[in-house]
Amino acid sequence: MATHRGFRLVTSRRRKPGGDFGKYGLKDASGVPVFGIAKTGLSASAEEIEDYLRGATSNAWSKSAGSTKARPKPRAQPKPEAPPKPKPRFRVKVENLRTRLPAAKRTEAFTELLARPGVRVERIVSRGQSTPANEPMVQAQDEWVLLLEGAAGLRIEDSDEVSLRAGDHVWIARGQKHWVTWTAKDRPSVWLAIHLG
Repeated sequence: MATHRGFRLVTSRRRKPGGDFGKYGLKDASGVPVFGIAKTGLSASAEEIEDYLRGATSNAWSKSAGSTKARPKPRAQPKPEAPPKPKPRFRVKVENLRTRLPAAKRTEAFTELLARPGVRVERIVSRGQSTPANEPMVQAQDEWVLLLEGAAGLRIEDSDEVSLRAGDHVWIARGQKHWVTWTAKDRPSVWLAIHLG
């Protein structure tokens, strides 16, 4: 503690009756006695030295703290305004395959959704229709078909009839004979067909 305060602790090395053995004193950096050093020798106990150093430290701190001005709080800077969002140049057109369905009471209703080289996408709405047994459908393109809602039966080539419900999908290769054997009469059956090739 003495070293940190810039003092040098002096201890007695003389052992004689009535002397200053076990006593301490303090000198400053230049060697001038500061505390606990009398003409007859050292006079301060270890506790007195500690109390002096603690008091000196406290005084020095309070003087230092009192002389230091509190830093002013920085003024809050206004937040920069966000730049305005640019007006969109493209408008997304959202449509739903399951709304505004054609009645399809007499014949199936076909709606082309997308046509690009090598691919054609269409929606088919059925309501009780089926493929005549002597007129199978045969296509020059591969077809992936998904039943979005409703119910239907399907047969490909000489396969057994399969029943389809909403979410079922089937791959029909080009040139394969196939039949829609039945579709629900009490509600529309909505297909999504993708033709490839």
